Amino acid sequence: MTVKATTRLIGMIGDPIAKARTPGLLNPRIAAAGKDLAVVPLHIPAEAFDGVFPALLSLGNMAGFIVTYPFKERCMAFADRIGTGAKLVGGLNAMRREEDGSWTAEIFDGIGLLNAVKAVRDPVGARVLLLGAGGAGRAIAVSFAEAGAAAITVADLDDGRAGSLVANLAAAFPGCVVRRGGPDAVGHDIVVNATPVGMNPDDGLPGEVGVFAPGMIVADIVPAPTPTALMRKAQAEGASVIPGSAMTEGQAVALLKFFGVTG
Repeated sequence: MTVKATTRLIGMIGDPIAKARTPGLLNPRIAAAGKDLAVVPLHIPAEAFDGVFPALLSLGNMAGFIVTYPFKERCMAFADRIGTGAKLVGGLNAMRREEDGSWTAEIFDGIGLLNAVKAVRDPVGARVLLLGAGGAGRAIAVSFAEAGAAAITVADLDDGRAGSLVANLAAAFPGCVVRRGGPDAVGHDIVVNATPVGMNPDDGLPGEVGVFAPGMIVADIVPAPTPTALMRKAQAEGASVIPGSAMTEGQAVALLKFFGVTG
């Protein structure tokens, strides 16, 4: 990748940002597509966001942003157009500058995982167990509901957060049966860990998940270390597993399309 005076930038913002893998994943593909575009990591301390981000929006060669923790919700106020998924989730992870200078926002956390699942099975009619109703979990739930899942069970220790997600999904997708429940995998086709449990090597399971069965799909959004305890258990009991790296790859495909690198 060669950065020139004409290169337009996509800033990846977060706090922290040092472990971000997205620039290294996207830049070789952008270069291979012959686009004069580059993804650059930008560490914005959370307390400096209000002063720094509006200034970045005004840069003439800024083509867009990839947004990670803790700015997904705060950036919503700066978007002129917000995609359906981002509206339902209440956060975004990508912003694109249009030719008229306005900003379009969307979230691809859920799409990334959904794309990985689609490589294994059709999500239409699936019964999904979602462990975790935070930002990533909300995005994943919306994507599965949009894709035609028959039922989604939301398991989260935060009653308010889980209840809010269930209510929003039920209102937006009346054809999908949405309910609160525990973390037991029995009776589900797809299990998704959307919690941070597994990020530390000594972490155990994200709840009393019960017994997995052959034919189940168990997806973990934790990218590393891998395999997580959840993935090891699922594999030992005959389920198919999808690691966090597959979600990252699915996001990359969606982001490249969003920024016009691919068709």
